Amino acid sequence: MPTPESLASRAESLLNRLAQVEAQETDQQARVEIEKVRVRASKARQDIDNALDVIPVLAEYEIRQPAVRKAAPTDLAKARTALRMTATTIIGTPIDDVSSRIRSQSVNNALDTAERFAKYLLADLNRSVDIKRLQIQLDRIEQPIVAYPGASEALAVRLRGIQRLFQRKVDGLNTGELVKRLQDIVSGAQSWMADRPKLDQSLERQHPEVGEFLRQAATEDGAPWQLITSAVHGWLSDPENTVNLRIVLRS
Repeated sequence: MPTPESLASRAESLLNRLAQVEAQETDQQARVEIEKVRVRASKARQDIDNALDVIPVLAEYEIRQPAVRKAAPTDLAKARTALRMTATTIIGTPIDDVSSRIRSQSVNNALDTAERFAKYLLADLNRSVDIKRLQIQLDRIEQPIVAYPGASEALAVRLRGIQRLFQRKVDGLNTGELVKRLQDIVSGAQSWMADRPKLDQSLERQHPEVGEFLRQAATEDGAPWQLITSAVHGWLSDPENTVNLRIVLRS
């Protein structure tokens, strides 16, 4: 795979030379055109560098490297050639001529290639991290998080945050955000496995019939009437147990 950063770096180097000429010229419009292209080249170079820098970081979490399409090396080689030729021909030319040449189709196409490659790298890295999210199987991650009587509400809030994290697709993140999201996913999975069982510990301290009633009551269908045994009725009679409970009648 060719070194992709050299493509955008050549363009940036080309435009940085022009910055030395701009200070001596009075043609503001030409300088504006030059600056636009310089900024574009600089951004493409930085985006590619950022993507390349983050690949080994993600690899530590077993994230695969981006797969480069077969035509990419050829496209990149053509772009480098176009930028090299332009850099050679503008040396010593008037600024108006420089402005015209850097706005040529060949230069524009070369920068398009760099920008597309940078976007492809970032989009593919986003997809890879999202695949990692989907591959992590967490017990009961799709079930509602219920703070049963006696359970920690703070624990329930923390688990709901992890649940939302795993339900949110990884997409459109820059490299810094991507690393942070991956780290959150990995640490969230560890916290879920350690803390999710704690949410049910309060049920273990209840009478078995009360525990089963509360489990069923927390589901979308709710608890059927036949689960209200004498033990459950006695538990429901204590106001401290029912302060956060609500009864919903369904036909």
